[in-house]
Amino acid sequence: MEVHPLRIAYCDGVDLARVAPSDVAALAGHADRTVSVLLGFTPRERLWLQDENLRGHTTHAGYSLAGAVADRRLKYLPVRLSAVPRLLADVMRPDVVVVSGVRRGSDLAFAGDVGWGPAAVRHAGAVVVEVSAGAPDYGGPMIGGNVVAVIEAPVDEPAPTFRAPDDIDMAIGRHVVSILPNEPTIQLGPGGVPDAIVASLDRSVHVWSGVVTDAVGQLVERGLLLGEVTTAYTWGGAPIEELHRRGRLRLVSVEETHDISALSAIPRFVGLNTALQLGIDGSVNVERVGGRVITGIGGHADFCLGASRSVGGLSIVAVRSTTKSGASTIVANVDVVSTPHSDVEMVVTEHGIADLRGLDDAERALRIIEVAAPEHRAALRAAIV
Repeated sequence: MEVHPLRIAYCDGVDLARVAPSDVAALAGHADRTVSVLLGFTPRERLWLQDENLRGHTTHAGYSLAGAVADRRLKYLPVRLSAVPRLLADVMRPDVVVVSGVRRGSDLAFAGDVGWGPAAVRHAGAVVVEVSAGAPDYGGPMIGGNVVAVIEAPVDEPAPTFRAPDDIDMAIGRHVVSILPNEPTIQLGPGGVPDAIVASLDRSVHVWSGVVTDAVGQLVERGLLLGEVTTAYTWGGAPIEELHRRGRLRLVSVEETHDISALSAIPRFVGLNTALQLGIDGSVNVERVGGRVITGIGGHADFCLGASRSVGGLSIVAVRSTTKSGASTIVANVDVVSTPHSDVEMVVTEHGIADLRGLDDAERALRIIEVAAPEHRAALRAAIV
C-alpha cells in the first residue's frame, strides 16, 4: 500500500518557525515518513529552506523561497490569498501544521503573524507550536487544534528591513496622496513605494491591510491614524509594539482581512498596490518575468477587486516607471495576468496619474502611456492595436 508524503504546513509570515520538517515529523510521531511542505509568505531566511531534499509547494514564491522555487524543490501555486483557506480544507489539507506562537498565561496564541494559520489548524490532524522566548504578544487569536508538541526557540534577529524611499518613490507617494478621498481606509504592503505613500500622508486614515510595517505604526505619533489597524501579518519592531500597547492593533486571519465581500463593504476603501509589470490595458503581473517566478499573487487581486467595488473607494496601482536596469515596467502585454484590468482604476508613477475610470481599452492605453517613462512611450504607442 502506497504511503503518501506527510504534508506539513508552516504558518507563514515573518515569524516562520525554525524547526525543520524532519523534526516536525518526529514530534508528530511520523519520523519514518517522507515529507512535503506547504509554505506561503516567507520573508525571513531559515536554515532548513536550504536543504537540497526539501520538497513541497508554496503559494508565495518570493523572498527567501526564490531559490527553492527556481530549482523546483518547491512548486509555485498561483492562488490568491483569500482562497488559501479553502485550499487547506480540500486538496492541500495538512497532516501537521507548524505555528509560531507566544504564551498567554497557560495558553498559546498566534505571535506576530496570523495569516492562514487558523484555517490550517482547523484542518490539520496535529499542531506543533514553536514559542520564541521574549517574543511580543500582539493579541492574536488563540491557537486551537490538536497540539502535540510545544518547543522553545531563542528570540529571532530583528525582522529584515527595507530600503528607505528615494526621490522617485516620494514623487509617487505625493501623487497617490493627492487623489485619496477624505478619511479613507487604506491597504498597502511593504517596500519603498508604500513607505513613501505613508510618509507623504497629509490626512487621517484608517488602515485595513494584509501586512503592516513600522511605517504604518508611526502614523500614531503623527496623529494620522483613525481607529485601530486591522491586519493579518506584522513586519517591524518598536512601532508595531507601540501600536499594540496603545490598543490600536487588531491581528486577525486572512479569512477576515482578505474577504472580498467585507472589503467591498468598507466605505472609501483604497487598495494601494504595486506591480512587476503593468499592461497598457491596466492588467497587472506580480508573479513572473521572463519565465522566472518572482513572487506570488498574495492579496493583490483580493484588494484590487475589493477596492474597485467599495463606495467612494479606489483601486490604485502605484509603480516606478522603470526597473533598476532601465526597462519599462509598463508593457504592451504582461507575462501573466495576476490581477485583471477590470479591477484597476488608477495607475500612478513618478510621471503622474492615469485615471482609467469610465474609459475603454484604447483610451486606457493612451492614458497609461502618458505616465510611462518618456523614453519608452513611442514603443508603447506603436504596440496599440
